[in-house]
Amino acid sequence: MNSINCKAFTLTFIYALAFFACTAATPVLAAEADLIAALESDAGWQEKQAACRDLRRIGTAKSIDALASLLPDKDLSHMARYALEAMPYPEVDKALRDALLKTKDMQKVGVIISIGTRRDEQAVPLLIPLLKGSDTDIARTAAGALGRIATPEAIKALFDFRRDVPNTVKPALAEGLLAAGQRLERGGGGLAVTIYQDLLTSGWPMYIRMGAFRGLIYAEPKQGQGRLIKALGDNDPVFRDMAAQIVAETSGAQATEAFAKALPKLPAGGQAALLRGLTDRKDPTARAAVAEATHSSDKKVKLAAVKALGVIGNAEDVITLAELLLSNDEDISHAAQASLATIEGQGVDAAIAAATGNVARPARPYLLAVLANRSAEQAVPMAVSYLKDNDASVRIAALRLLVMLGDEDQTPAVVMAVKKSGDPTERAVAEKALGAICSRCGDSVLPIILDGMNDTDIESRIVLLRSLGRIGGPKAMKTVLAFLDDSNEQIGDEAVRVLSNWPTFEASGHLLKLAQSDKLNQHVLGLRGYVRLSQLDSTSMEDKSNMLKEAMSLVKRPEEKKLVVAALGTLPTRQSLSMLQTHLKDEAVSNEAASAIVAVAAELGRKDRNLAVEALEGVIKKCKDAGIRRSAKGALAKLQYQPKPNKRKK
Repeated sequence: MNSINCKAFTLTFIYALAFFACTAATPVLAAEADLIAALESDAGWQEKQAACRDLRRIGTAKSIDALASLLPDKDLSHMARYALEAMPYPEVDKALRDALLKTKDMQKVGVIISIGTRRDEQAVPLLIPLLKGSDTDIARTAAGALGRIATPEAIKALFDFRRDVPNTVKPALAEGLLAAGQRLERGGGGLAVTIYQDLLTSGWPMYIRMGAFRGLIYAEPKQGQGRLIKALGDNDPVFRDMAAQIVAETSGAQATEAFAKALPKLPAGGQAALLRGLTDRKDPTARAAVAEATHSSDKKVKLAAVKALGVIGNAEDVITLAELLLSNDEDISHAAQASLATIEGQGVDAAIAAATGNVARPARPYLLAVLANRSAEQAVPMAVSYLKDNDASVRIAALRLLVMLGDEDQTPAVVMAVKKSGDPTERAVAEKALGAICSRCGDSVLPIILDGMNDTDIESRIVLLRSLGRIGGPKAMKTVLAFLDDSNEQIGDEAVRVLSNWPTFEASGHLLKLAQSDKLNQHVLGLRGYVRLSQLDSTSMEDKSNMLKEAMSLVKRPEEKKLVVAALGTLPTRQSLSMLQTHLKDEAVSNEAASAIVAVAAELGRKDRNLAVEALEGVIKKCKDAGIRRSAKGALAKLQYQPKPNKRKK
């Protein structure tokens, strides 16, 4: 290979690497001279694209000519502009202006976009004639660029063009004027106001008018409040909503006072929109006006006001919202409940608790639910008192609050609620409350539970017995064990069920004893509980294996065997695998055993590949289920093609 070809090959290789490395976010930065040489060579477009990317980062004025030469190129023009737009050199602007005369079609469109992006004021005389050209794409782009440059000359050209602008270019012209207004708006120029006022006229599309309205508010902030209130009072819902959105975006107590003062004077649609804006504004200055709006006869206004109080209201508004809980309108009622749940401030919880006793009885369940959701601890004594209420819905709501907040002090009352309740729903909630308290308080409530089991009906004793499982620990378990041989068969069966669900490993020996029982109920529940405890994370691998081996020796029915096989499938040990393999020919659990072997072998294969491969091959050979065989083949393929660790030479 001669020296010229070698150099060309080297450059090609370097910039091919740069191209692909850019995609992988590890760019290769070559010297600028080499990058320029690549652009001026006959290298392919991929290499030149990579060079353009690098020149965007490291290019100086030296690379401008090489990049500019690519602007007419349909394949590379966009990448050349990508590099040039980022360069802080005036020569770039001249190069782009020169390119306006050398480019056409989409390449010319791209150059115009770059000129607008760089806001080159010297390009304005060149862009103005393009507005009236025959190429629609170029005319649209020129309008946008002139708007971004936004010199008086550029804006005058856009204004003058309004009279003759074709419909195909009109939206772009409007967007150019909007862009000009936004640029001028930052400097507070009066010309921005002129632009926005013109675009607000009905001849422009609605989205342009909305943008102009927003711009006008910010361009003349002193007149902004008046314009917003006027828009809120008009019949156009689009501008009402836009005004409400701007109200939400702005801030200041004085402005809030002005909006609050205007609120009752607006038509219903304007009031509802302004209330939404005040809600998002989150300024409590408007609270009094919002509270007054809750008395409106218009549903939309009333609903918006109720929602607003949930954000800017305080304790004084609690009674208003509480009374609305019983509204005949479900939307109002639900909104009042939601606002009571979210309203913040000092004394709110106390005000809700007080309102519970001051509103009509049907509202009490709602207020108790709100207090529960708010975790209002001062409501706990009140909830206990309501457990004696004549209304079942009130009692149930009080119990639900105690599910969230009850503790040892409320346990006797909840036990009594369990014993006295004749309604299934109320009894279920009472049991849930008692279980929650037992989980939180543990052994401290055990004497209360045991005392409650005296002199009561069987159903209540069963509920109280179940709560012992929520207490947990050796003391509660000892009590449950004592009930296993209770003279009442229902109590004995329930004790077995409680023990079978015991959460800690200390019950394993007792469950094993139950699993060995000749009584079917004790055997089934004992075995299930024993297998479940074998899966605890705290149980060692060896103990798990031994427990499952013991459990398998006790199974009496196919479903019990499946239970143990499934547990073995979660245990990646040699002993587990061996046990599973013995059941491949057992028709009752052959498929379950095969699936479990696949799971165990896939995990065990990381440590003992040969053993895992042998097990998977056995599944493929013996299992009749095609899906399981496919899974085994897939696992086997992964093991067989797994690279072996390199052995270091001694």
